[in-house]
Amino acid sequence: MGEQRLTATRRSILAMAAAAAAGGGASGARAAAQPTGPMYKIISVLARKPDQTVEEFVKHWEEVHAPLVKSVAGVVRYTLSIVKGSSARTDGVGPLELPADGFAELWFEDMASLQKAAASDAVKTVLKDGTLFVGREVDFVVEEKVIIPSG
Repeated sequence: MGEQRLTATRRSILAMAAAAAAGGGASGARAAAQPTGPMYKIISVLARKPDQTVEEFVKHWEEVHAPLVKSVAGVVRYTLSIVKGSSARTDGVGPLELPADGFAELWFEDMASLQKAAASDAVKTVLKDGTLFVGREVDFVVEEKVIIPSG
């Protein structure tokens, strides 16, 4: 069952990437300091397995999983965001129920790089490791548009 889930997850990421590419196209070359066009990212919302503590989840994520992601060709930036709290608006905008322990963001220069990475053996290894500490996950393929650049 694990191998089927990995294959289904990889197909899902490739399908999202293809749909995004059809709607947005690939970005052109960009300067090293500031991107000139859109960056493409995978944002993963993660929740730990029910039998894990937050500390165990984060330890595996940082010490085992993150080094595996470093081996994925085409990833130009990788960040982990550990949830420390959450809030909901009280002005009539309804809450979004999204229990999560963390968010991972993987940046790619263009859609072709994202698609190539998603089809790689390195991603297969990353996904397999994820089954050891991730209980629930949803992934979004997004096009990032910088409104206020850093610096």
